[in-house]
Amino acid sequence: MTDVSRIPAAIDGLVALCTTATAPAEPLHGVHVYDGPPVTDLSDPLMLFLGDTPDTLESVTGTQTFAELGGASRDETFSISCTAVARSGDTDMKARRDAAHAIMAAVERLLRPGEPGADITLGGAVLWAQVGGDIVLSQLQYAKGSLARLRFAVTCRARLT
Repeated sequence: MTDVSRIPAAIDGLVALCTTATAPAEPLHGVHVYDGPPVTDLSDPLMLFLGDTPDTLESVTGTQTFAELGGASRDETFSISCTAVARSGDTDMKARRDAAHAIMAAVERLLRPGEPGADITLGGAVLWAQVGGDIVLSQLQYAKGSLARLRFAVTCRARLT
């Protein structure tokens, strides 16, 4: 069967990798991982949205090009939108910033070869995956406390045959 895209399998692999890493003593312990946009109350203090960016409707962006003469295979490069959120009832913005960046750092470690529990292929879905691209930090203080939202991307490369 010919692959049309590895994007669905890559998102599945990233969700599985990050969800597994929420167990005690794992890098994302204490973080609630969402597959896409949430449909529930967002009261968790630490959250990671995979395939979702609150500011846009884009979950993934990418391109495909011919990998070889004749077009029998294609290379697919894409970025999965991710958002780390840290919130609290206080106004300590440094703590929120640090917590949001710690979530992104944990995802980066899960994609770094040689790190315990890392899987650069997202369960075999892609040739490689890494945290890359633009990083955007938004900070907010409001009546109920403070929030830091950090947008980043997991960039992937796949070979379609």
